[in-house]
Amino acid sequence: MDGDEESRLPANTVEHVSPEHEERNKDPQDMISELPHEILVSILSLMTFNEAVRTSVLSRRWKKLWTYTTGSLDFEDSKAEHDISHNTKSLRAGRFKFIGWVNRMLSLHQGSSIRELRVRFDLNNRSRRYVDEWVAVALAKRVRNLKLDFLPFLRKFDSPRYTFPSEFILPSATCRYDLSCLRSLDLKFVNVTDENLDCILSNCPFLEELVIVCSELLSHIKVKGSSLSLKHLFIYSSNLTTFEVSTPNLVSLACHNTSKGGPRVLIENAPLLTSVALGALYDPVSIYLHPLCSSLPQLEDLHLHMNFFKDVLEIPQLPVLFNLRSLTWLVQTSDTASILGLTSLIEAAPFLRHFELKLEWTEPWRRRNAKRVNATPNQYLKEVKILGFRGYAVDSEIISYLLERATMLEEIVVDPHAYLTEGTSMEEEQAARKKAEQLKPKLPHAAKLIIL
Repeated sequence: MDGDEESRLPANTVEHVSPEHEERNKDPQDMISELPHEILVSILSLMTFNEAVRTSVLSRRWKKLWTYTTGSLDFEDSKAEHDISHNTKSLRAGRFKFIGWVNRMLSLHQGSSIRELRVRFDLNNRSRRYVDEWVAVALAKRVRNLKLDFLPFLRKFDSPRYTFPSEFILPSATCRYDLSCLRSLDLKFVNVTDENLDCILSNCPFLEELVIVCSELLSHIKVKGSSLSLKHLFIYSSNLTTFEVSTPNLVSLACHNTSKGGPRVLIENAPLLTSVALGALYDPVSIYLHPLCSSLPQLEDLHLHMNFFKDVLEIPQLPVLFNLRSLTWLVQTSDTASILGLTSLIEAAPFLRHFELKLEWTEPWRRRNAKRVNATPNQYLKEVKILGFRGYAVDSEIISYLLERATMLEEIVVDPHAYLTEGTSMEEEQAARKKAEQLKPKLPHAAKLIIL
């Protein structure tokens, strides 16, 4: 935001209540308003932020009660996002109004603590001084969950992204904020440097959840330490060169790399890890599965996001996945490839119950004959879901395999809508729907076919 705009920030106000209005609306049966201040604040703290603010119009007693809430301060303007993304409203004017609203609400808040601060809007480094102030206010109020989501509404980056301020996460001896209350840090389209990440992990001793999405400055991720409380780690980046994880309390891990040339991956000392999501747009998925081999037997949920445009797969020798119950594949492919090589993952999971495949068709397909792979009959696979079904070789052959394996299948859900496919005609979708209906005679006895 330009300097000449700063003095013109709008000041949103909370609606005032006249004594006449209060008298007319006074309810003789209203016993809630007679409750002690602390109880009313506790009730408001359980509401959403907007709901709590709206109570200010009830009476003079309620006018400022919301300012003491200890719940979530949630700032999002979905209407402005819609108007800006459809070019009916200026992004510059939208930022101007949004910043004024957040400034006003935070200046009115008088509570000594808050559970959460969430800010979602298209903001960048030009708004740094305001966002810094918001983060400072939240940390001073011993916030537990801090969420900043600055996704560009117009899908373009008109200036450098906001960088999370290092002065807030310096070693405790020099930092004026108590970071021991922070349990969750969620930063989307916010720049975080390697040094910032190290400071966050070192100086937030009770941090349990860390989410970093689309940071331009993060390349070396090292989450290591037996004293870390971290339970959930989600990283989505395009610049990763190193990804090392060694923390005994980790329960769920997600890593998605969008650049060519996968990072050096090391995952160890994670005895509680049960849920993993891995994404590689350009690299073979084996880059991530190999380092996970020691943790694979304990996994209960595995989600893989992959690109396949060649009929070549490099799946490592897998241990038996006794605990795996849910397996999801999100695959970008064309009909020239085959994903049957991934069935070794299913074969390695004798107690798998739920399997989901989402196909994203990104290339024009050329017809080929479906292949076949032998399946070991299994009575535990009960639920199958296929999204983006077209009835071509890629999905037909994987469905044939699944129907042969799942002898006690209870339900198969098929969605014939195309994902990421440009120019898909209604005729093509109707043809896919008819092919889905032809699956019914092939189902095991009593299995249901649901076509979305």
